[in-house]
Amino acid sequence: MTAPHGYQALGQWHEITLLPLNAADTSAAPRAMRGRRAIPAAAGLSAESSSADAEAITQVVSESPVLQSRVGDPSQLAVVQGSVPARRAAGAGPSRRSPISTYGAMTLATETVIAEGLRQGDLKAAKKFGAHVVEEGLDGKMLLRVDGVDRVFGLIDLLLQREVGSVTPNFLRRIAHTRNSAPASAWSHRKVGVAKAWEITKGHKDIKVAVLDEGVDTSHPALKSAVVAERDFIGGNGDSAMPAGDDAHGTACAGVVVSRDRQFPGIAPRCSLIAARIAMDDGTGHWVFDDFATADAIDWCWRQGAAVLSNSWGGGAPSDAISRAFARARTQGRGGLGSVVAIAAGNDEAPIDFPGDLPGYVTVGASNPADKRKTHTSSDGETWWGSNFGATITMLAPGVFIWTTDISGNAGYSAGNFTKTFNGTSSATPAVAAAAALMLSANPALSASAVRELLGNTAKKLTGQTGWTQELGWGRLDVAKAVKAAKSAGTGTSSAGVKKTAVKKSGARRASGKTAPAKKTAAKRAPAKKAAAEKTAVMKATARTR
Repeated sequence: MTAPHGYQALGQWHEITLLPLNAADTSAAPRAMRGRRAIPAAAGLSAESSSADAEAITQVVSESPVLQSRVGDPSQLAVVQGSVPARRAAGAGPSRRSPISTYGAMTLATETVIAEGLRQGDLKAAKKFGAHVVEEGLDGKMLLRVDGVDRVFGLIDLLLQREVGSVTPNFLRRIAHTRNSAPASAWSHRKVGVAKAWEITKGHKDIKVAVLDEGVDTSHPALKSAVVAERDFIGGNGDSAMPAGDDAHGTACAGVVVSRDRQFPGIAPRCSLIAARIAMDDGTGHWVFDDFATADAIDWCWRQGAAVLSNSWGGGAPSDAISRAFARARTQGRGGLGSVVAIAAGNDEAPIDFPGDLPGYVTVGASNPADKRKTHTSSDGETWWGSNFGATITMLAPGVFIWTTDISGNAGYSAGNFTKTFNGTSSATPAVAAAAALMLSANPALSASAVRELLGNTAKKLTGQTGWTQELGWGRLDVAKAVKAAKSAGTGTSSAGVKKTAVKKSGARRASGKTAPAKKTAAKRAPAKKAAAEKTAVMKATARTR
């Protein structure tokens, strides 16, 4: 099983080696130190806990009929070790190899493959190889299974030779979230100007925000009236996204967006909620989820009319199944205007990993009450995590001491229906998603790219910041300015990417990078327009390189 294998993702060939899960006894798990990730010799399980963790992963798969049908025999699970992506070339020398793992995250190969665009001849060839179709998903996705993880890569090679639309391993992912903090004041709404944004809009029911997570307590008093659709993609519960046990992460994310409680309000309380359960806890505080379910959930959400998709998860090997689903959401959602996709940067204080490293989406880092990027040493008392950084970061948003919904009753993070301790880029991401929802409530004609650009244009520059940086993006979220700019953007094609769509809204003006005062002479207006154009050019150039 340790022989090299490979697969195609994001236009590159990725060479990997597989280690049996039960044999993945390693050195210390990766730790983020001073902005750099320490990489262990193998696969991300600590030596003292690898056996217990392997048992937990195997057990959660064995106890979930849906998950087991998607990944195959749990005893066949193999930890993925990866290499720096390289062109596939005959006779190429060995590449530098490192585990596809982040702090608390791991990628596992399974007995299944995700393929798109299969023709009858392709299916016959796959069947002759020994594969059979396990499940058909949305947008032409098929899940195929073979006996044995090694044979997965033979099937991938076969289908690549037949030039199918896309074929990629159905990875099983195991990720962790940062532990919560001590209670503090409800500072985040004040910092980002929520009250001023509400003077324009608190949201509109037609603007739906999808939260893809480990489930949402859709019966919660502060959430249930906002729910318009829900589905379980991992646990077999059909049209119910209710979490299991203490799995409170998704409920907290949903509350940041749409909570309708007066003391613990979300940023967009009058918008609607779509809840998609894509993961489950393995009993050790880690998520377990597979790429097929995740990709299908993404496609389901935008097809349900989600204007915004909030994704507080990530880590591990790249996947074309997931990246293609995100691309469909961004380009086909909302009748071609595109759904806004917000993705968490991660909590390792390290370079952003998949899928936050995909270019062109809203990748969100975390800030603290001092308006600094959250680091291990920032002045907020949370020394155990820091916000990731890199070429795709869009902006920061509050990510410590966040007040939001918790699972009803005594389960979850705190006793009672709410928590004051939510944190991480997991909490920052739904804040930006909610801001995008308010922007679309104020101006539903905005394209997804326009929303992304206006979020950057209106972000507050932090101390010493003059432009985009890999640590801060364009700055810290300013909901009030973003919503005001969205309302003023109007319709018509512009550098902000606003699509020509008829919208009955009085006083709408043509979109630009930033909203200028209503009355200016042409001479005074020119420098502002030039600056906006220059900033737009920088953003587009940056997006192409990220």
